Amino acid sequence: MTLPFKAVAVDMDGTFLDDRKQYNHEQFDKILTEFEKQGVHFIVASGRPYARLKQDFSEFADRMDFVTLNGSRLIIEGKDAGGYPLNRQDVLDLIHEVHDKYGKMTTMVFEEGIAYLNTEIPKEERDFLAYFAGKSDVVDAWCDLPEGDIYQITFNMDSSKAKEIEDAFNKTHVNQISAFASANTAIDVNVKGISKGTGLKRLLEKLGMTGKDLIAFGDGGNDIDMLDFAEYSYAMANGMQEVKDHAKYVAPANTENGVFKVLQEYLDKD
Repeated sequence: MTLPFKAVAVDMDGTFLDDRKQYNHEQFDKILTEFEKQGVHFIVASGRPYARLKQDFSEFADRMDFVTLNGSRLIIEGKDAGGYPLNRQDVLDLIHEVHDKYGKMTTMVFEEGIAYLNTEIPKEERDFLAYFAGKSDVVDAWCDLPEGDIYQITFNMDSSKAKEIEDAFNKTHVNQISAFASANTAIDVNVKGISKGTGLKRLLEKLGMTGKDLIAFGDGGNDIDMLDFAEYSYAMANGMQEVKDHAKYVAPANTENGVFKVLQEYLDKD
């Protein structure tokens, strides 16, 4: 019996990683090796940037593909396969509008290979957030951002405000945005129409595949488009109820090694 899918896509935080931000490297190597034998592509689809993901998978990155920053940057075999940046002035406008309406908050701006935070953020918090960036720096004012393509903004705030922020901005700007609840206290913003789902669609097209060939795992609001796109969609038991409503199946929690358990079950059937 052959596997019913040709590609696997996993979210990171709350899905592939346990609550200590870790995964079993030995077990992953075994599963990845089995997939390679059968020509199955392993794809990480994450809100994290490639700079961070290369560190997360330092032993395996050259054997995987990546949909990073919620679909804004695509990486195949370590090479750029597509990028969808925000308009720079729109980024500055959005930060100003969100901070003005909801109060100043921790904000991260992701350019290619680096993320920026404001110096107003306490150093302890900057150091914590630097983990998610892979590589980071600070700016005194957002207008001082170095020139470069901007792929994502992340606001550390009540994620229930994501739709409200998206609608308000899109009413007054030509270049529109999409905003996702990536965690309970985090909102990710990308170019309108860009998501893990569209990113995976474009990456799979380059590999000669479609959503019918995909199994996907997620737990947060930014995973919904990906689960809708995948033929075999799994929400984690620890995931948001809205995410479970969009998935065909529920996998054991991330703290129970849920992704590995499901994938191993498919391999054992094969």
